[in-house]
Amino acid sequence: MKKTKYIVYILASILTLSACSGVKKLPQNSSTLLNSYTEGELTYKNQFRFKYLFFESQRLKALEDFTKAADLMEQCIAIDPLNADANFEMALLYTRTEQLTSALFYAKQAQLLDPTNSWILLNLAQLNFALGNTEGELNAYKNLVKLDPSNIEYQYNLAQAYTSNNLFKKAIQVYQLIEKRLGVTEELSVVKERLYIALGDLKSAANELQKLISSFPSSVRYRGMLAELYQANNLEDKALKIYNEILTVEPKEPRANIALADHYRLKNDFDKVFIHLNNCFDNAGFSKDVKIQILISYFQVINQNSIYSVSLASLLDKALLHHPAESGFYALYGDLFYQKNQIIESYNAYSKALDLGATEYFIWNRCLLMGLELQMYAEVISKGEKAIELNPIQPMLYLFTGLAYSIDNQQESAVLLLNRGLNYVVNNNPLKAEFYNYLGDAYHSLDLNDLSDTSYESALSLVPDNPIVLNNYSYYLSVREVKLEMAEEYSKLCNELKPNVANYQDTYGWILYKLARYSEAKDWLSKAVENSNTESAVIFEHYADALYKNGAKEEALRYWLKAVSLGGNSSLLLKKANEGILYE
Repeated sequence: MKKTKYIVYILASILTLSACSGVKKLPQNSSTLLNSYTEGELTYKNQFRFKYLFFESQRLKALEDFTKAADLMEQCIAIDPLNADANFEMALLYTRTEQLTSALFYAKQAQLLDPTNSWILLNLAQLNFALGNTEGELNAYKNLVKLDPSNIEYQYNLAQAYTSNNLFKKAIQVYQLIEKRLGVTEELSVVKERLYIALGDLKSAANELQKLISSFPSSVRYRGMLAELYQANNLEDKALKIYNEILTVEPKEPRANIALADHYRLKNDFDKVFIHLNNCFDNAGFSKDVKIQILISYFQVINQNSIYSVSLASLLDKALLHHPAESGFYALYGDLFYQKNQIIESYNAYSKALDLGATEYFIWNRCLLMGLELQMYAEVISKGEKAIELNPIQPMLYLFTGLAYSIDNQQESAVLLLNRGLNYVVNNNPLKAEFYNYLGDAYHSLDLNDLSDTSYESALSLVPDNPIVLNNYSYYLSVREVKLEMAEEYSKLCNELKPNVANYQDTYGWILYKLARYSEAKDWLSKAVENSNTESAVIFEHYADALYKNGAKEEALRYWLKAVSLGGNSSLLLKKANEGILYE
């Protein structure tokens, strides 16, 4: 406990002490008529001055001018140094000004002068507590209990002081005396249980809980506490016996069901695990936060054996039945569907979690990623902008949202967002390369070729073997018929990294065509036709052009016509198909 906390505690007590000190009966044989412990004779003038200063100090204390009040009380003590009340008041004033060491000095003086005054002893105990002097606190409470053995509060404080001094047996003895007067209570039994545990006396600790169970047989909570005690001390059989007894009384009791579920989990008996977990989740009063923790912990189980995903989904259904507006459960449903590769269901669950107020970054991240996969670009843009607002330094959110803008043909917005996101990429070259890759695509769509080339080259400087960047950059160069030798080099590397990919073979074949290496171009474009999973108008047109250059004009016409049938719309395709002549 910090010193300031002690001081607040003491100050709160002062209000009580001050109020009580003002109504004390003053003995009539004191030289100053304030207490009976003043020795010697004081002149009438000094008695009068003492009283004036004392009550003026009290007035200033009421006005919370503690410094001036203390100055006047010091003058009182100078007149009558053996006055217990003046020393006591001085201790209170020094406490008010947070001078606890000085306050303790005057409190001790007051005790010496009036050793049977309970207010002085209580103040002394509290000051020792605040200063961390546990022995002094203990002695003060011993004197208080001796002075007033019937005061339960003093006995409680004495027991706590014994505990602070690690005198646990003494503390237990005091609590036993309190119990004789108050009867068996949870507070007393639990505190004694903990003290017995500290002493290593498990049997006595268990007896305290047994006492509670006997006194309150209808409460299963105390049985649960006893089972936990046994479980914590590796007495598994005793714990399990009690947990099963609890379930005969309350089959849906969460604590017992969780304990038994954990027991069977260690034995890999997950059928029984989920029986007990279902009992917990049927309990409407079972903690929502604990439910979430349990569900998270069992995701590893379904990773090892997917058969239990149905059981986990059942728990989630029950959780949502009792907590229909809890975003955390929808987020967990999103995780469950994500693990099962059910993209639409996962996306919908994550979206519901976000609608209910979820703010976790990973939910936004997954939701945007799956939205892109589902080609829901407008939703990705809307969600992405909100995600960035909530998580402004997460670069992946900029990347996904920028990509959605680009695919949705909003290239200016894509460029703006991708450039912003680049500022937050730190020590991650692959991620930075992805930003430059998408910037290259966006700039190309805007016909900003210099910026597009610079972006692609920046991406390749960071990750030289990225086949997507190598392919896109080299293809756009071939379309513009610039830097063809470099384009050929990049495309060749791309095909070495990822062989037998139709799009990559088409790009390389087309670059060879632009370099007038028609025989090689025909061979590569033939490979692209063979490896294409779906018929492509672009690949067919490129292949037809290469066939024509190699003298296979009839076959070239056949592929031009196929390209037209597939919706090919290049500027010269219809003319080539109609006339059977190559136009470039």
